[in-house]
Amino acid sequence: MLGSQAAHDDRVQGHTETGLGHTVHAPDPLGASANMPDLSECLSALDLRNWLLKFSRSLGFYGGRYIQLARPCWGLDESEPGFPIRHLTTSSQAEREDEHWIASDPSIALIRGTYAPFSWSTRHTVEVAPKQRAWLDGERSRGIDAGLAIPVQDSAGCPAYLSLFGYDEVSIKLLIDKKAPELAFLAGQFHALAKTLVPIANWVGRGPRLSNRELECLRLAALGQTVDESGHTLGISGRTVEFHLRNALDKLGAPTKLRAVVLAFGAGAAAGL
Repeated sequence: MLGSQAAHDDRVQGHTETGLGHTVHAPDPLGASANMPDLSECLSALDLRNWLLKFSRSLGFYGGRYIQLARPCWGLDESEPGFPIRHLTTSSQAEREDEHWIASDPSIALIRGTYAPFSWSTRHTVEVAPKQRAWLDGERSRGIDAGLAIPVQDSAGCPAYLSLFGYDEVSIKLLIDKKAPELAFLAGQFHALAKTLVPIANWVGRGPRLSNRELECLRLAALGQTVDESGHTLGISGRTVEFHLRNALDKLGAPTKLRAVVLAFGAGAAAGL
């Protein structure tokens, strides 16, 4: 039984919206798939949210969230795993789940290139970055002990995942062992619908808009081309490339070209390319 007010609110919310009762019962990993709701009738983001809540509760979790990441930026290493562009949550504290909070989720670093569901824990047994530890501690303060991440790899290079939160890690690992293929299949179905029904997050595109030429010059620079090579590729002079790169860095307030790429392609300034 959860002790925090936030977790209590999520349980009451589940009673109100799904009729599943006030108490989240211990999961039955061997028979979980029999209770999985049908996705075929979801016609809106609200329908998907209600489905996600029912799906989470059918497996014994308190709730869940869906997150899609932007495609990776050229020249980035794994320390920049991605920027959230779509987000849907069943949490009663949805207002706190902004782009900065989501980006601190330790699961994000593992999503890109991962296909199998995995568990996560809020315990202090794994070394993580300070902002990730703060995220885990915040979840633990809400009464969340552990969770399940179900990755989905997208053909457009924008992976997504379902993150279900609630009970102990041992039960989650049992669920993964028994139902990983079914979980991955349902997450893929959910993502296919979410790309159509869930709008791009309102924080995407808040940054300055770059011209197509500025974006092209940034992209080629991130691929390692010199200004002269970029000019040859684009059919312009190296001096013109330098001009566009300088404009891009000034607009983004970036000290380097690589940082400008991170900001441009992460925060939505490169939307449409």
